[in-house]
Amino acid sequence: MTTSAIPPATSIDPEPAPISALMQYTPVIASNIVKITSSSFHLTSWLIRSSFSYPKRIILSPLSVLLSVFLYLLAPVIVFVQVLLDVLVLMPYNSVIYLVDAIYPLYVFCGVACITGVIVGVLARQLVFWLTELGKLDEVPEQPIELVAENVKWEEV
Repeated sequence: MTTSAIPPATSIDPEPAPISALMQYTPVIASNIVKITSSSFHLTSWLIRSSFSYPKRIILSPLSVLLSVFLYLLAPVIVFVQVLLDVLVLMPYNSVIYLVDAIYPLYVFCGVACITGVIVGVLARQLVFWLTELGKLDEVPEQPIELVAENVKWEEV
């Protein structure tokens, strides 16, 4: 029996690939890129907000004064429209809602009574139909008079 022996492997470790040396730094590089990007977005948004806030204050402060004066002058019209809305829209609506809520139990009672009446009526009609059919079964059919006369004549002969 001949056996072929596999030659023993050499114990020399091959040199690691250059990518494996870079892979250990990848998480650090990625987190630094995210931090730099986030910081640049925060800086940009702060610059935009601060550049628009001062002109906005300068423009809107006189407008707010004009708006308050305009609303002060329109106060009687606003109150009149609110009262008119209350009288013509909200009060009738609330009254109808109150009445519907008050009548709802009666509506349900009458609806259930109608449905029950229909069911009882249909069942009673069916019961009467069955009873009349049962009564017709006990009835002996009468023979016409001509047949009775023929039977009698035949027996006489």
